[in-house]
Amino acid sequence: MTGRANFLSKLMNTSLRFLIALIILSVLYLVQQYSKVMSYKDFLFAAFFIIGGLVLNYCIKRGVKTRTLIIAMVLFGFILRLAWIISINSIPVSDFGGMYMRSEYFLKGQYAMFKGHSYYARFPHLTMTILYFAFIRKFFTYPLLTLKFVNVICSTSTIFICYLISKEVFNSRLKAIWTSYIAAIYPPILIYSAVYCSENMAIPFYMLSAYIFILVVKNKKPSWFLLFSALSLTIGNLFRMVGSVMIVAYIMYLIFYSREKLKKKILASSYILAGFLVPLVIVSNVLIFKGITEQQLWGGSEPKWTSILKGSNIKTYGRFNYDDSNIGDKYNNDYDKTSEAAKNLVIDRLTRTPLDELGKFFFVKYTMQWAEGDFGAIYWAHSKLKASDITIDLRYSAHFYSQIFYLGIMLLTYKGLFNKKQYLENSIINLFYIIYCGYGLLYLITESQDRYSFIISWVFIILAFAALDEEKYFKSKTVSGSESKAVVEVESKDVLLQS
Repeated sequence: MTGRANFLSKLMNTSLRFLIALIILSVLYLVQQYSKVMSYKDFLFAAFFIIGGLVLNYCIKRGVKTRTLIIAMVLFGFILRLAWIISINSIPVSDFGGMYMRSEYFLKGQYAMFKGHSYYARFPHLTMTILYFAFIRKFFTYPLLTLKFVNVICSTSTIFICYLISKEVFNSRLKAIWTSYIAAIYPPILIYSAVYCSENMAIPFYMLSAYIFILVVKNKKPSWFLLFSALSLTIGNLFRMVGSVMIVAYIMYLIFYSREKLKKKILASSYILAGFLVPLVIVSNVLIFKGITEQQLWGGSEPKWTSILKGSNIKTYGRFNYDDSNIGDKYNNDYDKTSEAAKNLVIDRLTRTPLDELGKFFFVKYTMQWAEGDFGAIYWAHSKLKASDITIDLRYSAHFYSQIFYLGIMLLTYKGLFNKKQYLENSIINLFYIIYCGYGLLYLITESQDRYSFIISWVFIILAFAALDEEKYFKSKTVSGSESKAVVEVESKDVLLQS
């Protein structure tokens, strides 16, 4: 690594040792709370997946081909997700209930919901989800079941993409196989498949974008392939518009970890920006040209300061509250006046709140955002349902299990921060640390909700495996089609971006 790359790696590592430790403490607190309502089903889930892991370990030792194992993993994950969505008659609620209802209006040619100061004009980033719902409603007889089935496909795809990412990050097929197994049984991605949230569609594209980016930095694809990485990200961004954080992470990686000359760094960054922005601008302006929307998808008739205002509410620890949400009404939805008022309120809160109270606010807000092992999936899947709508009820039989699972993931993530072979010698792992830091900062500033961090919940699967040293944990295992040792020497030739 170069001097600046080494500096950034050590800075992030030192900071994350403290920040991840805070999360672990909060996760432990919730483990204790959920232990009060745990049931025998929590242990059944744990036993079932432990047995699954033992079967996988046996197959690996028997030399079953990697391709066979991955196909089995994907099928296993698919069956789990399909069984889950069939077992629960979930319905769209909250924002997604509103979007599903408006999709019917859209099919009738009613676009008023996207105009003026209506909710979807204030937050036009929700537009594509409404159009997606409308498409499903138009062409499928059972739209809700179809939406959940698409969720299953998207969720299942993350298993294979996780395998691909892990194989490139760690240069180890064995690690990649185990990563895919964890992805198959990872509670948030599994449980959210029954929820009508846009993250289900977005996550595979976010992950695919990261995978293509890694292929380029390892010189396995030419630099112009960054266009495809950015294009994949912008598709995901249309469903969950926080992809700009990934763009910043990519460019930061180029700046700090590339040994290439400035000209090549600029060219690579240009590919990323062009691939991300051009499709977004085209889609946004086509919608305006067709008379569907008035605002750019990334804009809105409500200023961004209102989200920061909600995120700065001391009493609610940055969670949704009606007083801050309705600030526009006080100024007759005047954009400039609302923006100025929101900004002044934020500054006032941050400068006039006693330091000890402000410290408590940021501590609670940060840890609450990352403490739930299911990222709110169980709540959203069961919201507003009757007992007759539920066959497998996870409300009182999976919270403890999912929290213990998440605790294990976070403990491994924390342990990985002490593995110098990874963060100092394997520069690619630092991409995922940058991504986490970016979203951690975003949700520290803006409105907070458990579901918001679900979009990058998959990152922790990768980071957890940074703790496991190949020589110690994977040395003498055999996988057909791979080397007996999981450590594969990183290519010594000059690469485009990797140090």
